[in-house]
Amino acid sequence: MKLHLKIYKCIFLVLAILLALSLDVSARRQKVLILHSYHQGLNWTDNITKGILSVLNQHENIEIQFEYMDTKRRYDEEYLDEFVKLYRLKHQEIPYSAVIASDNNALYFTRDYQKEFFKDIPIIFCSIDQFDNSLIEGMTNVTGVTEYIDFKQTIEQALKLHPKAKNLVVINDNITTSAVINRNHIISFWPELKTDVKLVFLENLSIKDLVEKVKNLDDSNIILLINFSRDKEGNYISYQENIEIIREATQLPIYSSWEFYFNEGIVGGMLTSGFKQGKLAAELAVKIIDGVDVNSIPIVTEGYNSFQFDFNQMKRFGIEAKQLPKSSLIINQPPSFLSKHKFSLIILITFIILLLLIITYAKIKRQRNESRLLAKNKELKSSRNRLLRMLDANSDGVWEHNFTMKTTYISKNIWEKLGYNSDLIQNTPEFVERLIHPDDLKIFLSERKKLESGQSDLFVVEFRIQAKNKTWMWLKAKAKIMNFESQKQAINLVGTLIDITQRKEAEKKIKASEKRWRSLIEQAADEIIILNFDGQIMDVNLAATTMLGYTRDEIIGSNVTLLDHKFELDQLHSYWQKLNPKNPSLKLESVQQRKDKTTFPVEIHFSLIDLPDSRLILAVISDISVRQETERKVLNAVIETEENERKRFATDLHDSIGPLLSSINLYLSALAKSKLSDRNEKIITASREIVNETLVNIKEISNNLSPHVLNDFGLVNAIHSFINQINLSKSINITLDSKNLEGRLNQQVEVVIYRVVTELINNTIKHAGASNIQITLSKENNSLNLIYIDDGKGFNPQEISIETSGMGLYNILSRIRSLNGTHNIQSTPETGGMMAVVTVNL
Repeated sequence: MKLHLKIYKCIFLVLAILLALSLDVSARRQKVLILHSYHQGLNWTDNITKGILSVLNQHENIEIQFEYMDTKRRYDEEYLDEFVKLYRLKHQEIPYSAVIASDNNALYFTRDYQKEFFKDIPIIFCSIDQFDNSLIEGMTNVTGVTEYIDFKQTIEQALKLHPKAKNLVVINDNITTSAVINRNHIISFWPELKTDVKLVFLENLSIKDLVEKVKNLDDSNIILLINFSRDKEGNYISYQENIEIIREATQLPIYSSWEFYFNEGIVGGMLTSGFKQGKLAAELAVKIIDGVDVNSIPIVTEGYNSFQFDFNQMKRFGIEAKQLPKSSLIINQPPSFLSKHKFSLIILITFIILLLLIITYAKIKRQRNESRLLAKNKELKSSRNRLLRMLDANSDGVWEHNFTMKTTYISKNIWEKLGYNSDLIQNTPEFVERLIHPDDLKIFLSERKKLESGQSDLFVVEFRIQAKNKTWMWLKAKAKIMNFESQKQAINLVGTLIDITQRKEAEKKIKASEKRWRSLIEQAADEIIILNFDGQIMDVNLAATTMLGYTRDEIIGSNVTLLDHKFELDQLHSYWQKLNPKNPSLKLESVQQRKDKTTFPVEIHFSLIDLPDSRLILAVISDISVRQETERKVLNAVIETEENERKRFATDLHDSIGPLLSSINLYLSALAKSKLSDRNEKIITASREIVNETLVNIKEISNNLSPHVLNDFGLVNAIHSFINQINLSKSINITLDSKNLEGRLNQQVEVVIYRVVTELINNTIKHAGASNIQITLSKENNSLNLIYIDDGKGFNPQEISIETSGMGLYNILSRIRSLNGTHNIQSTPETGGMMAVVTVNL
């Protein structure tokens, strides 16, 4: 009985130890929460999950929990309030080591409730569409993986692969937040593509209407599928359903930028991978759990996009693999020739190896017979004289040198050119070597020695030889060994002699001309750069190296974009294409960057150098820093004077004429109280109405000249007031979106930006015939950014000048320059619309 009791005690003790160990292991497990914006079962969300699990499942010390916000199907305020309550009940008390927030809505949730739920918990975001630092402003302990959907490269490839397309049809629901962001992104870069293809959006439609419109598209269209998660009637549609709907409705090529549409009927594109984004985010989480400080981990911005194409779809539309970008992934491709004929290739390679062995054996056998063949070499000597006579009949001269006999022979025509009688001349090595210029003789003898000793296979030397009249003639000698002794000792060499005197004289003149030209450009105060039409720099002068801080070797051979800080290479190409013999020069203003990364404004004069064998560009570059600063000061003074005059004139109207009209109104009111005839009473009533209307007009004129709303309440309120007056007419719809502009700005900045916005609106109403204007005004860090978009008639921004555009648009650009700001205006007459981007450094 005691023995059994002891056994039971031992078993109990072992079980207790095992339980304690298991509890200790469990206590050491690090808990990670995966917070998804959307629902389980959505392809995109499930792919992110697979990427996360591919990393975290490899670590036994990590415990994973999932939460799905399901905001793809519902995202209203009431639902979010209930989700907060649910999260508080389920997760608030769990000590998470890290939280992975998938997609934008999950990131917004962690940001808005960080103090309550995630105060000391590292947050790793992923799949954040159109990410910028403002999305995590105010957050701590945060890093992650952005999501840059590269629509531009997808569209560029689609247009290249379908050059006959006339329309790019973008399918978009235009309801979800990401859909709106993606739409605006495509509109913003579309002018950069410089294409005649029209951009068409199918959006905010019911499923039935979408199918009908897609069915009616003809062969001149290609489709870009962005997002169709919710139709006009509020019906939710999964990614799998929307590609099936579109695929069944049309036979047109379909492109996209998401991997979950891949192998479902799209041709391909620059696809972003949810799996890769999830994997990258999980790798960051593992680093944090291993002890790396989350604040020291940089945000990951690449590694999840790649070109992918479906071979079956490529075959449908006649697309070949060589048309695709390098390193593109092609699925469903038939096996390659190598994999298909692997066994046959092994047999072939084996056969080749055997053949090489046979050839090697034959070579060894041939070498054994070589000594016998050398004996026959002596028989060839009899043909030497015949060969020399044949060569002597050539217009070029011939020569021979025998190493054994120590003799040299030069053909008759060379001696005649030198003025000697070939029959009387001593054709010996000593005589010939005395005639060779001393500076060239060493090279001549050295190269001949190399040929004799077998160090060289070919003798090529240019040298001077003295004519009978004491002048020098240049000859180019080429020769090879013709005969060998049995020990491979050279016997004689035979070759040609060519008169190159005229070429040498021409080279001498060219060098003198180059020296004078170099002297001129080195003395120039401005930069002088010579480049080809690919942008490669061929030469620069001393002023360029001094102004830019580079050495000549660092600049020559590099691309001109190393120095130009304003234009991309394709933009410069568009300027250079205008150079031709009828228009051999042009100029433009740009910004150059020195080696120390500082910049300065320049004026560049491009000139065409049209050579017989090539076309080059001569760029003369002047520093215009002082000129621009002077112009900016003048502009500031003009604008300040103009604003002061506006204020003075507005004040005079309001303070001088206004009281006078009010007094007249009082007198008329007093007269109206008297007993008057009906006729006089009507006159007084009409007069009072005219005076009141004049007072209103004076107030409006005064306000337009110097708006009191701008002075009293700031820039945003003044623009809103101006827009509201125009919107009352209902002839055009104007919207303003402002961000981070709660405080007042510098008075000069407010006045200039107000004038720029009102001038742009007036130009649009007057010239563009637009229906909508969208204005975005934001302050980020120390910059004020203005984005102005209208849907009116387009124009060519490069033709903006006082003569062509009137004073309106030219004044806008002048006002921006007065603040030392930058502007970028994009518009084309073909596609219409205009977008202006203005940035002012505060």
